[in-house]
Amino acid sequence: MLRHSKATQDLVRFWLNLPRPEGQVCPKRSDFSSAQINGALPEVFLSEWYSEDVLAIVQAGTVLDRLLGLDITGHNIFDILPEELKEPERIYYRALRDQPCAGLITRSANNLRGKPFVYRTIQLPLLDPFGKVHYFVGTGAALEGKQLEQEFGQTNFKSIRLLERRFFDIGAGVPGDDKLGETILDFQPHR
Repeated sequence: MLRHSKATQDLVRFWLNLPRPEGQVCPKRSDFSSAQINGALPEVFLSEWYSEDVLAIVQAGTVLDRLLGLDITGHNIFDILPEELKEPERIYYRALRDQPCAGLITRSANNLRGKPFVYRTIQLPLLDPFGKVHYFVGTGAALEGKQLEQEFGQTNFKSIRLLERRFFDIGAGVPGDDKLGETILDFQPHR
């Protein structure tokens, strides 16, 4: 599932090969450099968790910007989402932080020009200097045509809606709370 685009595959491979501090399941932010994954850069984004109310986009690839019709670098993800998705999104990111794991979200949305689209993002955790998950690196790409129809049975969504949420075990398990959505256990970093 974390192979939905070549950029995603490149990022996951790069992330899996980053060193992990002793006793940790994810790499440090200081060991990650987007410059090292050249070909994937247009789909890559980096976000930083400041608080329960602020998850800021530190760097956004041009693919997401083009889809949304807005340069989202510097924006708070929670300010972009409709009210009904804010709390579920906080719960999701809190789960990624509290029990370090990777995640995937698929959403339908309308860009700033009112054009509907469906996009999928992955989130891979990165540690701050104190060993806490404080950053997420990921990719975002649109789902179109046959892939969209095969996965969701339709190709045109009219509003922002969560279509899919998954967690992937990177060595610390996945959240077990049913309200978090579907979980899947097939993702292990190389040790």
